[in-house]
Amino acid sequence: MKHEKKSGRVAWFAWIAASIFYLYEYAVRIAPSVMEHELAVEFSASAATMGAVLSAYYLVYSPLQLFAGLLFDKFGGKKVLVPASILVSIGCLSMIIPSNSLLYVTTGRILAGVGSSCAFIGVMYLAAVWFHENKLAFLSGLATSLGICGALLGQAPLSVLIDKSGWRMSLVLLAIIGLVTFIIVYLFIPQTPRWEKEKQIAKSDQSPLAHFVAGLISVCRNKQTWVVGLVASCLYMPTVVFGDLWGVQYIRSALGLHKAEAAKVASMLYMGWLVGGPLVGLLSDLMGCKRKLLILGCFLSTIFFSVVLICPIQSPFIIGLLLFLAGISSSPQVVCFVASLEANLPSAKGSAIAVVNMIIMFVGGIFQPIVGWLMGRNSISDMDVVSHVAFRNALLTMPILTFIGLLLSLFIQKGIDERKAP
Repeated sequence: MKHEKKSGRVAWFAWIAASIFYLYEYAVRIAPSVMEHELAVEFSASAATMGAVLSAYYLVYSPLQLFAGLLFDKFGGKKVLVPASILVSIGCLSMIIPSNSLLYVTTGRILAGVGSSCAFIGVMYLAAVWFHENKLAFLSGLATSLGICGALLGQAPLSVLIDKSGWRMSLVLLAIIGLVTFIIVYLFIPQTPRWEKEKQIAKSDQSPLAHFVAGLISVCRNKQTWVVGLVASCLYMPTVVFGDLWGVQYIRSALGLHKAEAAKVASMLYMGWLVGGPLVGLLSDLMGCKRKLLILGCFLSTIFFSVVLICPIQSPFIIGLLLFLAGISSSPQVVCFVASLEANLPSAKGSAIAVVNMIIMFVGGIFQPIVGWLMGRNSISDMDVVSHVAFRNALLTMPILTFIGLLLSLFIQKGIDERKAP
């Protein structure tokens, strides 16, 4: 059994296929950050309204994490990820249906949120099933970096495409890419392996449903799950608020750049994650220092984001460099998923990952519209009327949250690094 699990080829194909889905859904997730101006003009919506509509993705995504975790624990990877991947593509198509209201845009974001809710959990679930525990933090970081590649594709390149072809044609292209992703997921993710089914049966004499619900309850009752989840939320929040939605417009207001140029500068936050994710994961696997990495990451993130927002820097290069360093500083968030696995029962892999991801996305879903509201009630259809000061004051929630994460990280159990991941 151990030899079969270490064989590699099937495991890597499965994990890579799931990671491609995660990369794709991430591009869909952050696409509104470069088309929110066009959407607002199309529907004459305010900043608060657009924040609320586009955050529907997160508000659906977040609670579904619990159900997604149960589904993975019960049915395995393939039976969950195949339908999930097609839903994201359908969500893109829904957004382009002609209408005088934001109904179909909201529906599309909801469908994308439903399908995407299974993406990262699926990546980490397959890693926990098919790989040994000494690779989990590295795989978590690598998966996050692949997701960040999706974010990079969904910013500057998508911005250029929108300028040339319009936001509707851009969403059609995303939907077509989604169909290709669906085929990859269907072909390369295998059924749940024999050893995982045997492990689940051996873990409990309860009925399958009662067993999985009991696992979810045990995860939710574990205080460390919530501490780890909240720290992860605080580290990830600047990416959700700045990178996924408001960053491009903030750079435009601060530096007076064209949208495509501003998108390049804002994307440096993702580049930091791209570099930092695998390195932090590898360092965690080699040295077992999750708690220290989280404390350091929260501290440095608070400093870098504060400098970006408070200091009157007019150089795109310096702002980009600071965002790159902020991305690296935020990347220790990737070890939170492994910390959750280590803090909970081996039979609740999906639920342990899902609850942490739920907390992260729930907080993100709350703060996107809050930041939009803090910017003021001016019409986003002409974002230039929202002053740089209004942007800055609203986005100061980012370093405040990372500082809160620093305080919370002190409550992570010191012994968690010495425990083996299930």
